Order: sequence, then C-alpha cells, then structure tokens
Amino acid sequence: MALGVKSRRTPAALPAAHSLLRRGTRRYHVRIDKTSVLAPLVRLDVTLSGYATAMLALKRAYEEVDAALLRAAGLCPEGLVSYTPRLPRIEHDLRALDARLVSLWPVRPGPELKVPETEAEYLGVRYVVDGAQLGGRCIYGQLCCTFGAGVREFGTFWIPESYPQGGWPGLLKSLARVESREGLAACVRSARRTFGHMDQCLRGSEFEVV
Repeated sequence: MALGVKSRRTPAALPAAHSLLRRGTRRYHVRIDKTSVLAPLVRLDVTLSGYATAMLALKRAYEEVDAALLRAAGLCPEGLVSYTPRLPRIEHDLRALDARLVSLWPVRPGPELKVPETEAEYLGVRYVVDGAQLGGRCIYGQLCCTFGAGVREFGTFWIPESYPQGGWPGLLKSLARVESREGLAACVRSARRTFGHMDQCLRGSEFEVV
C-alpha cells in the first residue's frame, strides 16, 4: 500500500450476541450438565432424594438470581417478557416433597450475584436463566417418566406452562439488537458471572438429603 493512502477495507462484522454467548459460556454448560446436582435428574435411576438435593441447591441459586433480576427490572427491553421469579415454585415443590425439608433449607446464603447495571448485562443474566428453563424440559420429561403424575405436585418449577410463553424468541430478538463491541462484551461477562454463580450453587454436596 502506498504511503499516505488509507486502506478502504471495511472492518470485520462483529459476531452476533447469541453466537458469542454460546461460545463464551460453553464450558459452564458442559460442567453443569455433567457434574452438577442436576445431572442425575435426566437418568432413569433418579430418586426423590436426589431430586430434593437438586431442588435445595436450586433454591440457593435462585435466591440471588431472583433478587438481581427484580432489582434490575427497569432494564428489561421492550418486547421481552418480564422476568418471573423462580423461587416461589421451588419452595412450593420442596414443601410438596416433604414438609420436613424446610429444616434442611440452606441457612448460609449463596455467593452474591452482581445486579445488572445496563441492558446488556441484564440480557446476559436472562440468557442463562431463560436458557436453563428451556433446557429444563428434558428434565421435566424424565421426571414424568420416573415419578408419573406426582410431578404435577412437586415439580412445578419444571413445567413449561409455569412461566410466560415466548420468552426465548423474545430474548433472541433483544440480543440481536446488542451490536456495539462494549455491549457484546458486557453481555458475555454478565452471562459468565451468572453461570459461575449457578455452578457454585449447584455443586450441592452440603444439601444432600438422606
């Protein structure tokens, strides 16, 4: 290129937010799917004890998630359904399993989750939470096969109809509007923080029910 002549090459297009999020959080997906207290829930030999252990760990996780998303509710973009707290369903299911589990609920709070400060950060958290609920349909199917109609009583957290429909398509549309480099980076960082929080809470050894 001659001196003093600027290149006319256009900057490379930034990857879509959804693609960046999938790549940036893949290791968390794998670890939670394979090693967390949720892993046994998709197996044929899942037990009520194992299920209760998972629900206790989920309670700890969603105490922080619900609080963070409700405090940041004003950042929810137009076209995306408002966040529905998960904790009421989890607590209902624990009571339905066995009232004595109330005494086993974790006293020590889970690791603190940063409250989103921007729309991009808010979408990063929603990507993790809404994606988890979508993936939870596989768990719901296995629980129905194993426990039958009882799941309607102690598995309301997993029932798709428990939450507003159309949330995931709305989230993908909102993510598609995140186009700046700063916004994309903030979205991915927020999703990683949320996955890290879930990963810590779902190790669950302290919640084993015997």
